Amino acid sequence: MRRAIPALFLLLLLTAVVTPSALADQGGAAARGKIEVEPRFQLSGSHGYRILVSARLATVTIGVERGNTTRSGTSTTYVARGVSGQNGIHANFHQFGRIDLTFHATAPAGRGLPPDCFGGTTGAATLPGYFTGTFNFEGQGGYTAVRSHRIRGEVVLPPTEQCPLVAGAANPLLEDPAAELPPAQTRMTLSAFDKSGTGGLLFVARREGKTGFFAERFGTVGRIGLLSVAYAVGPRSTFASNPQVSFGTVNPPAPFSGSATLSRGADGTRSWAGTLAATFPGEAPVSLVGPQFHTTLSRSFP
Repeated sequence: MRRAIPALFLLLLLTAVVTPSALADQGGAAARGKIEVEPRFQLSGSHGYRILVSARLATVTIGVERGNTTRSGTSTTYVARGVSGQNGIHANFHQFGRIDLTFHATAPAGRGLPPDCFGGTTGAATLPGYFTGTFNFEGQGGYTAVRSHRIRGEVVLPPTEQCPLVAGAANPLLEDPAAELPPAQTRMTLSAFDKSGTGGLLFVARREGKTGFFAERFGTVGRIGLLSVAYAVGPRSTFASNPQVSFGTVNPPAPFSGSATLSRGADGTRSWAGTLAATFPGEAPVSLVGPQFHTTLSRSFP
């Protein structure tokens, strides 16, 4: 099996937070030349879900999660084109809802960032206030819904920081730089990727200082982009392999279910099979195995 993953591909696999500014950059010339600020707010939806709305330039996102922790969680982010700035957010999410909100500041901008954001510069500031107007959202099948006309929120100026697209976002594949790593021959990365049309499905398992699992599904529903994520941290026994990189077996904890094995036959052909699936908000389990996946299994070297 291949013992290395191209550096650029590995970077994409290990980046769990997609910033709104990166999505907005795909908007073309119409999005350039404007002052970039980030209006954002959080509120509760039905059935225990939390909803975080944020916008930059022409990209508006609605992130939905329930019960996320640093060890496990799932989320879905809805992405639409719209208009945003220091005065508010306006976007049509079609079958999922609509945002028509005006921002009202309640105090001068304070130096610093919201507690869930990081990075930025010494000039970063947060403008507190509230939004008025209309915010309607309902996830597919009605798994969560919310309607509000007045919501406390903020505008970040300038948004050179990184803020999550969903509340409680985490990446189990990121390591503590100070953590002691196990021997190189025991550190493994397994990936499986299925690309279909404008959508795709990705699964990554990584065993280094900790054992983490990450699944991502992306695509579109009509004119709305959807990005669903599931992640978990498990004991080392949930990802088994050997120094010869001849097989990899994963059995991750919830929100995953089942198990899968990547193996190589005597004729050199690879098999990625099993019952492994991920559960995303409001949906039935999604299979993460099959011959349509492009797979890699690699180990670290001293």
